[in-house]
Amino acid sequence: MLAAHGSAPHSSDPVMFPHRYSSREDIESSAFIAASFAFGNVPQIKAFLERLFAALGPSPHAALAGPRPVFPGRLSGLGHRFISPEGVRLFLGCLRAMYLEHGSLESLYLRGTKGPGAGTRERLARFLGEFRGAWGPSLPRQRSFLFPDPLKGSACKRHNLFLRWMARGDDGVDFGIWPAFPARDLIVPVDTHMARIGRWLGMTRRRTADWKMAEEITAAFRDVCPEDPVRFDFALTRIGILKECTVKQRGECDLCALARVCSRNRE
Repeated sequence: MLAAHGSAPHSSDPVMFPHRYSSREDIESSAFIAASFAFGNVPQIKAFLERLFAALGPSPHAALAGPRPVFPGRLSGLGHRFISPEGVRLFLGCLRAMYLEHGSLESLYLRGTKGPGAGTRERLARFLGEFRGAWGPSLPRQRSFLFPDPLKGSACKRHNLFLRWMARGDDGVDFGIWPAFPARDLIVPVDTHMARIGRWLGMTRRRTADWKMAEEITAAFRDVCPEDPVRFDFALTRIGILKECTVKQRGECDLCALARVCSRNRE
């Protein structure tokens, strides 16, 4: 099911992997995998995901949700940074369990909207809690990293990134295949780049990239675009990821479109 879905996004972003697929099921499953392992530097992420998707074969969804999982024998020695090969295997096992029980990750997420608490934070906590419950007692630190709890303060950058891909309309980057999730409810995925830019633009004063910072930055964006507050995420994080602006780089601020509103330019 390999095919181009819309225009090709920048190769520095893990969204390149779900863009290889055309079916809704493969886009959803590959997007969750790609977002979940989007930590480390770009070459590390790409190298790991290339190997992982090669192991899953032409249809990640079929590999995960078929009568028998086809991936276990192909994962020997495949880890990513501090996630061990056993952690990768357990992660895929959890994902398979969710597909077998709920049919789709969208159905699993929508199930969480019926619980107490109406916010994205509570819904995401219930969604990720299902994965933690399926993981079991082994490798608890890897489990908590791959499936963090926003109610404990985690910014859940990778999972807010996944939700962005699923909820925002098909614009060549995001897919918009979860129409029941309105884009206005999204929370900005906060990594080191967005945290730094958020402080420079005066959207937050927090030093820790936690859920509270994500809410503050999202609120600032929502003042500009209430129906689609994370529309700026992809473009702004490119500034850091592509090293167009770093804490060590000086003297080129006048070339940046954000210079007039960036506090760093006034230091």
